[in-house]
Amino acid sequence: MKFLAIVISAISLVFYSYAVEKKKDMASFEASEITYPSVKVVYDWNLGSPEDVGKALNFLRNHFKAYDEYSPLEEVEIVVVSHGAEIPIFAKQNYKVFKEIVDRIKNFHDSYGVKFYVCYNAAKAFGFDREDFPSFVILTPAGVAKLAALQEEGYRLVPAVVHDFKAVRERYGKKKEK
Repeated sequence: MKFLAIVISAISLVFYSYAVEKKKDMASFEASEITYPSVKVVYDWNLGSPEDVGKALNFLRNHFKAYDEYSPLEEVEIVVVSHGAEIPIFAKQNYKVFKEIVDRIKNFHDSYGVKFYVCYNAAKAFGFDREDFPSFVILTPAGVAKLAALQEEGYRLVPAVVHDFKAVRERYGKKKEK
């Protein structure tokens, strides 16, 4: 019996040593009660196409998720300023084409209070006017001026840089064991 106890202890020590050694070569995980303090954020949308909005909305989802999981007692206020090629997604005439994405936008507005400012100069360049947008859109005379004004009000600027992660993940992501 004593021999079995020694063998089990030795095996346990080997596994413990392996786990400690393995942990030394691992990224640390920064999370505490103050990982994400209360903050006001403005997302700068100057995207290449309306189709990029779905990916840009993932930033908002991840932002709210981080607060829900790691700083639930803190507050985050998010606004979006849109002044690029994504503007047609907001137009009523394009709702059927972009229904799923527009419904996500409206859900962020209704559920989290996200304000969506759309540059009126850019909207006019696409041929749109006030009546072409739903009521959750706020037209602002100039998107870049609104970005600067919000920063002056204490909003932190977050540029929405959209990439195609799929191709990169397929080439360089973690490979699944077969």
